[in-house]
Amino acid sequence: MSRVTRDGLGYIVIIGFCILMLAWAIPTYTPAYPGYGAPPAMVPNVAVSVILVMALVSVVRVLLAVYLNQQMPIEEREYPEDVEDDSGFTQVGRVNLKLLLSIIVPCALLVIAVDYVGYAIASFVFLMILQYVIGSRRWLQSIIIAFALVAVLYVVMRYGFGVPVPGPQLFE
Repeated sequence: MSRVTRDGLGYIVIIGFCILMLAWAIPTYTPAYPGYGAPPAMVPNVAVSVILVMALVSVVRVLLAVYLNQQMPIEEREYPEDVEDDSGFTQVGRVNLKLLLSIIVPCALLVIAVDYVGYAIASFVFLMILQYVIGSRRWLQSIIIAFALVAVLYVVMRYGFGVPVPGPQLFE
């Protein structure tokens, strides 16, 4: 499978996930707007929309190149063989579908779990899983980071912005 095909499939998966999030997950699992502060769905809608637009632009670029029968530059089509010289080449930009799915699946489960166990527990477990996926194997460090991030985001969203966090509340 060529790099263009693999990347194109990755972008299509991302587009499908974004459409699913915008059409179903965000509207279904976002609490009602209380009438003050920022709407709870604003941040996820903006973030997912930006991701969707970027993926669409990438797919259109690939499709135009294929449709117009134009060759993309060799460095954008294929990766050179690993060489031992110091050419400065990196693997940045390569789509790894297994890694992509290992991140998308916990994100989808987070959206569902927040409704049942609340923001604090679901986010803590999500961050622990995400840190494991990206390679962190220091459990104490992962626990401290996840706990601190969840606590800071909870305080900022709930008391700073006045946005109610979704799901059952632990600290009410």
